[in-house]
Amino acid sequence: MAEVMTKPDISDRQVLLKKAFHAMIFHLSPLSFELSAGGRWTLRKIRYLTKASILAFAFLISLLLPCLANADISVTLSPDRKQATIVDSIRLVVSVSGTRTCDSEPIIKGLEAFDLTQGGTSSRVQIINGKISSGIDYTYFIQPKKTGTFQIGPAEVRAEGGAFRSKTAKLTISKLPRSSGIDRGPLFLTTELSSKKTYEQEQAIYTLKLYRQTKVSDISLDLPENKHLSFKQLGKPVTYQSLYEGKTYQVLEVRYALLPSREGDYEIGPARMHLTVFQPRQRSRRSFFDDPFFSFSTGKPMTLASEPLELKVLPLPEEGRPADFSGLVGHFGINAKLEPSEARVGESVTLTARLSGRGNVNRIPDLKGPEVEHMKIYDDQPVLETDSDDKGMTGSKTMKWALVPEREGLYEIPPLTVSFFDTKSREYRVIRTSPLSLAVLPREEQVQASADRTKKEMPEGPGKEAVKELGHDILPAHTSVKDLKTVFPGFPTQRGALFFWVILIGPAIFYALAFCGMKFSRKSVKALAVTRTRKAAKTLIKQCRHERLRSSNLAEAIRDYLNDRFGLALGSLTPDDAVEILKSRGVNLDTTRKLQSILQRLEDAIYTGKGDDSSDIGQDLPSLIKQIEKEIG
Repeated sequence: MAEVMTKPDISDRQVLLKKAFHAMIFHLSPLSFELSAGGRWTLRKIRYLTKASILAFAFLISLLLPCLANADISVTLSPDRKQATIVDSIRLVVSVSGTRTCDSEPIIKGLEAFDLTQGGTSSRVQIINGKISSGIDYTYFIQPKKTGTFQIGPAEVRAEGGAFRSKTAKLTISKLPRSSGIDRGPLFLTTELSSKKTYEQEQAIYTLKLYRQTKVSDISLDLPENKHLSFKQLGKPVTYQSLYEGKTYQVLEVRYALLPSREGDYEIGPARMHLTVFQPRQRSRRSFFDDPFFSFSTGKPMTLASEPLELKVLPLPEEGRPADFSGLVGHFGINAKLEPSEARVGESVTLTARLSGRGNVNRIPDLKGPEVEHMKIYDDQPVLETDSDDKGMTGSKTMKWALVPEREGLYEIPPLTVSFFDTKSREYRVIRTSPLSLAVLPREEQVQASADRTKKEMPEGPGKEAVKELGHDILPAHTSVKDLKTVFPGFPTQRGALFFWVILIGPAIFYALAFCGMKFSRKSVKALAVTRTRKAAKTLIKQCRHERLRSSNLAEAIRDYLNDRFGLALGSLTPDDAVEILKSRGVNLDTTRKLQSILQRLEDAIYTGKGDDSSDIGQDLPSLIKQIEKEIG
């Protein structure tokens, strides 16, 4: 029971009750006097008596209820269970009885080891065996941060000028059992690591999955915090349908690259997801409110937590470590090219080196340019590009140098080298570029001067005679192409020939055009509907293959396909409606369920505020539509 600290004085309310009773007697006394004196009932008197009685009764009730309620104000603190796991959300209710209003919200002590989320308030009035009681309930959801036994409370409330406290409650939080047969319920969160043992700066994949069988929205995520562990999201979240312990769930998956900066044993705390959960309404009969828009109740806030994980980070080995170790950890490669491979003295050529790979790409070093005698070298600004995929972080750094040779000759460009710790072979590696060659020619003015000197030094010899024209060949009879044109009898000119062809084939062309026009005009609405029916599947498949549709647009495209294919006029389409339509046309039950699943995923995306995001669901749709076309009876 609650522990009552103080009680307000109710003597003032008793005085008000006496005054109200006297006022009622005062209003009714003239009527009593008239009746005792032999007066007669009139309509005006009856109305006056009724109004006075109702007002007096309402005033008495308004004063009586607070007196009865506030006579014994109490506070209770009730968790929905005494034992829970680290991933559970516990419902906590603070019930205040004896009043319908409080001066402030409850203050609950002992929640340092929990995350608190408000779940709303509700008031209540009860009449049991003629006894009236009122109260107000405050609902909270708490999420444990660690395991252990905790003393929650007391909850303190201020009302009617007094302070009231509840008793405390004991709550035991334990680790999640490792057995696979546990029922996780309709909504839970899991995390896993790609490896429980890594090296410093070696990335591990941290995968977070939300399993749900109900509608949710307003999702936000809090990742575990550790100054020596950094998280980098890999791509966008993906949604799909999966089985867990024999039950079907919609799964939201997010991947992160986890990069440890220091060796040691780490306990990665639970990830926490805050969201609004909607529970399906109980429907007794089919009505207008069976529409999916009305099929869920008002959402309530909730916080989910994943199970904690353990990670062992090993130091990089000392054995075999190069003196110029760059700090790279992962798997990398390097290549270089020289453009052009031939130049003249004083001209610039570009040496480009590209170091790329997978790992801690943000630590790719700036390489030092080659050193070559009789050649000036100028550094360019390096360019680092990073990306990610489902396997981790990738990146590359492009470095360029301008090489200007000062002397002619054949130059050998020494290879560029870099060292890293290879996570595949678990050893240090040194990689280098292939050697390059540059052929340097003399300057152009030097070549011209050399040619001039050579010409002067060469002795003069007999020159060649000029070519003389001795005569012309006999020309053909026709010297122009115009002489070879065809001339029709009776039409000596080209324009006349064109007129001849118009007269010859013009009537046939006119007849063909008139026939096609009549054919087209005779097409009925039924024929157009048949054409639209035949093209419905091709239209949807073309949209899926050539456009990256949004979730809302893809849902509309499926609805249009069913309308065109079966001559319907659906304004909206639910997954259940699609199943009934396809079943009535003889489509296999498994095929209808696949389309139902796709529509459900699109509907979830629309209701969770992601209807305008691009959807990759359309990639699986063409094969399903082809299967539906085959099975239609």
